[in-house]
Amino acid sequence: MPSRDDIAAAWLSSTDFADDHAAVDLLGRAISPQDFAIKRDSLPVAAAADPATAAAILELLERGQVPTMAAIRTITAQNEMRREAARIERLGRRAQRSIDDFGSVLAQLAHSHWIEHGTGPIRRDILRSEPVMSLIRERIGDIAPTAVKHLWLIERAQRAGWIASNAEPGSLCAARRFHSAKYGRHVSLRPVNTIGTLVAAYLDTHLTEYNRPSGWSALAHDLRDDHGRRIFYDAADARIQQQWLTTAEWIAVRDDLPVPGRRGLRVLTRKSRR
Repeated sequence: MPSRDDIAAAWLSSTDFADDHAAVDLLGRAISPQDFAIKRDSLPVAAAADPATAAAILELLERGQVPTMAAIRTITAQNEMRREAARIERLGRRAQRSIDDFGSVLAQLAHSHWIEHGTGPIRRDILRSEPVMSLIRERIGDIAPTAVKHLWLIERAQRAGWIASNAEPGSLCAARRFHSAKYGRHVSLRPVNTIGTLVAAYLDTHLTEYNRPSGWSALAHDLRDDHGRRIFYDAADARIQQQWLTTAEWIAVRDDLPVPGRRGLRVLTRKSRR
């Protein structure tokens, strides 16, 4: 009957550990732990027929560890988690390439939900809605509904300026890109954080100089970006965009007039320190 070392050497003969006595000894200890008065499950020789198990055994030998069944199960689970993380990362890159399409759909759904219910949709519900799932199938592939959250569509769309939300339940709403899309180049095309900073800075300056908040009409008429384009098309547009600006805390509303919000003040304070 072959010894544990013979069995280990035979299996390793077709690997990079052929003739490696240290690896043979480690594998032999896993195959026949009772020979060393160790109480643990032995490694069945047939286990190496499974590609994932075989890979785990070789990885453990590379580390200089005995490939016990417990160690194999641990490393197999870790490798599976790494593979899943890599897969999700690849899918996330696909999602990012189509983020304007996803953002537009999410913003429209959020906007419609506010009109119908007076509050924003729950993230889980909006991500599992048919328009979003249909776009996911078209642009990314078949994704289990429970895995959609790992694509970070809400966060990506928020960074792209399509939607806004905060820690409050039901806060999700359409943001800058959604509201300004209909005006094209008549309004600023600057990124959403730049827009928020410009609005907060204007309101802060107005409050300091005049000791009173700016009106919506003055905000819409006077505020421009670094290219001279209006931030808002008109006062009505500024009023509509009040929702996402307050949600993102770029502004606050005092007596129905806009003033700098908590986030706006934080950003302005950091800029003034530079």
